[in-house]
Amino acid sequence: MEISNFVRDLLYGGGGGSLYPLVKPSIVLGNYFLTWHEKSLGLYSNEVVKFKNFLKNMIPYLENMMKIIDGSSSILSAKNDPLKKVIFDKGRLSITDKYNSRIFFILNIDNKGSTALFREERLLINDEICEKMEIRYGSANMILLNKLKEFDNILSVKWKLGDLLFDRTAHTYKG
Repeated sequence: MEISNFVRDLLYGGGGGSLYPLVKPSIVLGNYFLTWHEKSLGLYSNEVVKFKNFLKNMIPYLENMMKIIDGSSSILSAKNDPLKKVIFDKGRLSITDKYNSRIFFILNIDNKGSTALFREERLLINDEICEKMEIRYGSANMILLNKLKEFDNILSVKWKLGDLLFDRTAHTYKG
């Protein structure tokens, strides 16, 4: 069965629309929970399990990653190193999990400890895509496609899923 493809559906309809609906399920893992961004499209229903596994695998390492971003780790102290100070002052740590050859889940941790989650989908603009877009939009409306071809032939769409928060009133996460 073919998997859902947001970019394909956006560009040329992809032959009948998505096979899976976009959803925003409740996601809670121990003390951690996802608050969906109000403008988020959500995830395709077939991606939810993989996304939860990504979060489950990242949670045990969040505290250490936040220490690295914060610069509070004695090993990575930024006190006497101006380059490290700039990185820690403006820094963000991003961890990406590849769902498949074109869909990625991204966890961003900024230097204030905020964790935001994103879904990114990439599509290689090849001759087949060009032909399908030309059929849908006509050759007179192909200015966008010609511009896309100039950028290494890859189109990427990324949207914020939401923020990963920690509930300090709940029990401690055990993994």
